Amino acid sequence: MTSQTKTFIEMEDIIGIQIECKKCHASLLISGDTMRSLTDAHNDALYRCPSCQSDWTAPLGTTMAGYDDEVKKFMRTLEKVRNINERLGCQIRFELKSESSSARASDSKV
Repeated sequence: MTSQTKTFIEMEDIIGIQIECKKCHASLLISGDTMRSLTDAHNDALYRCPSCQSDWTAPLGTTMAGYDDEVKKFMRTLEKVRNINERLGCQIRFELKSESSSARASDSKV
């Protein structure tokens, strides 16, 4: 017999989003009013890491608005779905990678 455990999070479990720099590992925790401010189309705070100035939402050689618009759209959509979640006739959940799967994947890379 095979047993499998899956982990899900519900929309109301999401209280913020962490953005971490791949270069220096500085991070921002975004929630509430900060989320609304950062997702404004005219806010350029996510363009670069506030610590090392490495490009975040737009790689070198591309227009700055390219990835920035998509990241902001994702954050706004997530917030909208959280706000209407109770009125939906279904439950939306995100499945998380299991720790055992992550461990097996990293073991196989060695």
